[in-house]
Amino acid sequence: MDVVPSVAPGKQLHQFPNRQFRKTVSREGAPILKPYRRSFSDDLINIRSLLPTNLQLPGEPGEEPSARRRSREEWRQLNEPDLMMELVRDIAQDLDLVSLCFKILLNVGILTNGDRCSLFLIFGSGDQRFLVSKLFDVTENSQLTDMYEHKPIRIPYGKGIVGYVAESGETVNIPDAYQDERFNKAIDMQTGFRTKSILCMPVKNNQSEIVGVAQVINKKDEEGPFTANDEKIFERYLTFCGIGITNALLFQSSVIMYKRSDSLVLLAHYIFEEQRDMNNLLRRVLKKGCEMFSSTGCRILLRESPESDGLTTVEPENGQVVKSSESFVSCFEIYTGDDIKNKESGDEYEFQNILTPQDALAKFVAEKLKTINAVPGEPIEGFEGMVCAETIGADREIRSVLAMPILNESRNVLGVVEILNKKGEERFDRNDESLFEAFTLFCGLGIYNVMNFERLIKANNAQKVVLEILSYHASANKDEVSLIEREEIPSADSLNILSFEFADHSLDTDQTVLATIRMFMDLDLINKFRIDFQSLIRWSITVRKNYRDVMYHNWRHGFNVAQMMFAMLTSGQMSQQFTDLEVFALLVGSLCHDIDHRGTTNQFQKLSDSPLANLYSTSFMEYHHFNHFLTISQVEGNNIFKSLNEKEYADFLDLTKTTILATDLALYFKHKALFKQLVENPSTNWDDGENRVLLRSMMITGCDLSAITKPWEVQRMVAEKIASEFFNQGDIERDKFGHTPAYMMDRSKRDELPKMQVGFIDNICLELYESLEKANPLFRPLLDGCLSNRRNWSNLCERRTSFADISSANITLTSINTNRPRDSSFSDEISDSDSERGESLKTPTPDIAEPGRAFTVGTLSNQPEEESGVEG
Repeated sequence: MDVVPSVAPGKQLHQFPNRQFRKTVSREGAPILKPYRRSFSDDLINIRSLLPTNLQLPGEPGEEPSARRRSREEWRQLNEPDLMMELVRDIAQDLDLVSLCFKILLNVGILTNGDRCSLFLIFGSGDQRFLVSKLFDVTENSQLTDMYEHKPIRIPYGKGIVGYVAESGETVNIPDAYQDERFNKAIDMQTGFRTKSILCMPVKNNQSEIVGVAQVINKKDEEGPFTANDEKIFERYLTFCGIGITNALLFQSSVIMYKRSDSLVLLAHYIFEEQRDMNNLLRRVLKKGCEMFSSTGCRILLRESPESDGLTTVEPENGQVVKSSESFVSCFEIYTGDDIKNKESGDEYEFQNILTPQDALAKFVAEKLKTINAVPGEPIEGFEGMVCAETIGADREIRSVLAMPILNESRNVLGVVEILNKKGEERFDRNDESLFEAFTLFCGLGIYNVMNFERLIKANNAQKVVLEILSYHASANKDEVSLIEREEIPSADSLNILSFEFADHSLDTDQTVLATIRMFMDLDLINKFRIDFQSLIRWSITVRKNYRDVMYHNWRHGFNVAQMMFAMLTSGQMSQQFTDLEVFALLVGSLCHDIDHRGTTNQFQKLSDSPLANLYSTSFMEYHHFNHFLTISQVEGNNIFKSLNEKEYADFLDLTKTTILATDLALYFKHKALFKQLVENPSTNWDDGENRVLLRSMMITGCDLSAITKPWEVQRMVAEKIASEFFNQGDIERDKFGHTPAYMMDRSKRDELPKMQVGFIDNICLELYESLEKANPLFRPLLDGCLSNRRNWSNLCERRTSFADISSANITLTSINTNRPRDSSFSDEISDSDSERGESLKTPTPDIAEPGRAFTVGTLSNQPEEESGVEG
């Protein structure tokens, strides 16, 4: 059959989306485009282009060869060499396996003058081999159309005459079949035909491997048994037949692979098109499964539904409701053809979803992770029940089943896929098993996607609920907002928030909120970004409420960091270095940098395998602080950023995120050497984007650690709080996880707090504040305070003061004085004599610029020192 319409050279077949047309000519001579039905062969056009053009491709099933075959008498008029050559040519160009085998059997009958012939092909491998024939008892009057409708005959390997020849490779010539014990008389009894003589011979390929067995029965016209010459001719012809059958099998395999690839591509389209609804997805997938495997039914049993928690509710005999993960929560099944129970609907397929299904075979497959290919009554190792004895849908006969578990990426069982009742055949073959594995993988992918989509929808809805709860419970209420609104906002001077030595203990909780608002006012952020005043109050109170009541990383710490940033921007005149948006982000990031802190470190999150550690890959707490800031800012009435346009808002979020993430000391250690190099180079350009990011990051780190720079009484109390929080974490690590805590978190080392503080200052703080002072000499009070506290901690360390005595009022130590000088040699080490005397070295510090006075700071000016107005 010519499957491609005849087209003139250089022309192409007319093609339209999803339709093809043959070009014909009307009676008037005008070309007419007529649609034609896509056939099986149309799908092979691409394959045909790779093959010699003289080969005969398969036509429609049951289609007779176009050329008229000669009669047996006409063939036998040829001499033996010509006859053999013609019969070889007859099969050489046929690649349809059924048509080819049909021709072979007709030609065998001609060569041997046999009455009827059969051909069995070997399938499977090893102990699983068997013989199958769709062409049994072919005579000269048989029609090819009948062959396609025959039910295949399956013979065990090594059984009977055919099985013996397949196993031994010997030729069997039996003059009287009834005298041979291998002959099965049952077929003669059913058909009424009398078998007399049999000639049975193996069919081999070009590598001498047996691919089938050909059998011819009874010489025509009562000529007696088959002769030695018949054997010789038969063997010679089967040599060519073996090559032809091998080629046809290879071509059939390529066709199957082509159609399977096409089916899997279509299946992938279904999966990615249907990710919102499980019913729609499985309806299409199951229908495609029936088509791919030529089956009458297909079903998927799930252990987990999108709405469930992965466990099924079952009710045992005692009446108590329990949860079990062993049962299936639902079954989606589809049937077609004769298996449709209700045909009045007119639908070719019947789809249904059955809740709480029970299927013993599916449960066995899920538990053992096995692939089952079986027929009713066939025993399966380890399975006590009868295959297909239980059917989910009643009144449906199960003739064969192919079942496989559906696994997710963690090798957990999502469910089981079952393909039921192979059309026209006894059972599913190895090719079906191979394709079924790919089909199941796609099913698992589709189901997993839908479940994840459903979970995502639920998570989004849950987030909305959380935001709603948050807006009510964790946000500022009307009374709190009204109370702050009625208060007069104190000046920065009265609140002392311009000072680097600020201590928050002089302010109550409401006053810290008023001080926060004053920072926004004095930096002119309310006017520049048109912030709604009531929203700012509500947002500030909400930020305060979302800090947890832990020992140190609470609202007071967040407020103190913001105050230090405010002092840097105002008293340190850094607001002149940055844009308004950067100043806005620095203040907001400082206030929210530890929001919802749990009083534990990033390392603890990783050790405890907390959700935060699984949610982020690094800087767990810092990412959480930033995302929590986003969450509370989305609550109704808290949006102080609504005046920003889209680009400004995106830039603001990026700046705020960088600010908050910079409080992870791991990033400080990564970049401190570069920052030190930059501040020591007078030609550093601080307008460069990366340099500005690094400068902002070091500033927020300096603010975060600024408790080490505060007056001694403040520093001492803060150190005790931090130590207590660390010791609490160490207790949990030891008691709950059996983990030896780090040195600074080990409560048994609490009397070594002074030593820890000295090490903390030497390894982290001194280098940071030295670099900040070189960047801006106005930051010098921070370094002086750090050095003074190092001297005090060193003194306690030498006295071996216990943790309990650190807070004793009887211990008198030096305290910070911004008018005291700093010895340049003191940055690395303090002399013992200075520590003992408690004396301070004296050098004048630069005065703070008056409000409104233009001032260029340190190396940030990129100007010579004599022009900067500040002594270097």
